[in-house]
Amino acid sequence: MNDDLASGFRDVDRAADFAVFSGCLDLVDSIPFFAACKRESYGLLGAGPGRRVLDVGCGLGGDAAAIAGLVAPGGEVVGIDASREMIEAARARYAGVECLSFDVADAAALTFDDASFDACRIDRVLQHVADPAPVIREMVRVLRPGGVLVAYDNDWETLTVDAPDRRLTRTVLNAWCDRFPSGWIGRRLVPLFLDAGLRDVVATPRTLVLQDLEVADRLYCFFATVERLATAGTVDRKAADAWAQALRDASASGRFFCSYTGFLVRGVKSAD
Repeated sequence: MNDDLASGFRDVDRAADFAVFSGCLDLVDSIPFFAACKRESYGLLGAGPGRRVLDVGCGLGGDAAAIAGLVAPGGEVVGIDASREMIEAARARYAGVECLSFDVADAAALTFDDASFDACRIDRVLQHVADPAPVIREMVRVLRPGGVLVAYDNDWETLTVDAPDRRLTRTVLNAWCDRFPSGWIGRRLVPLFLDAGLRDVVATPRTLVLQDLEVADRLYCFFATVERLATAGTVDRKAADAWAQALRDASASGRFFCSYTGFLVRGVKSAD
């Protein structure tokens, strides 16, 4: 994988290799930390029999399918994504799941009626949206009074990695953060929820610690990012190579360490 993961999710259908993005989503789903965050989000939604739930930016459809199992019988889950390839993959994977449908849609201009869902969910999508506010407002619009909006997303300036060159480490991590259209979305979720008129807004931090360099690099693209900076002449080539080697050496000795924090946020639409 490469650091196109930071910018490429904005237009997956134009990507040279769809498998890069589908593989990233499958990797995330395989990590117990993210699986636990997802299960927690389902609980915060109040997903139960008879409920109608919208999953925005559903990707390959696994979360929407899991929620569909919770709202049956009598409920419905609609998964939407801007990527036609993602929606086609989701339909292929979960064709036999009851109470579940998938559609290509623009999250900032939903075609659903006002007050047509009991709950809405968005997971690691807003980081890829340059202006998240309209997306949040649209999700609030389609919520019924008393309905719940749940979002999980990253704040990329919480990303840490233990490396000896502190200045270069800051440069690499900031470059990764700034590659995202909304790299600070984690810290922005609560204000955006409040601006959209939600009440009882609660944010819960969730921190992932990784000591496996291979997995960490697949998620955070350390090597691709420092290589891009060196190729652009932003950082010294020798220093970049030494930085990358320091990570490999730490891994070989069992001392590699990195972490990041995401935020799980829930808000309720006023019944007024």
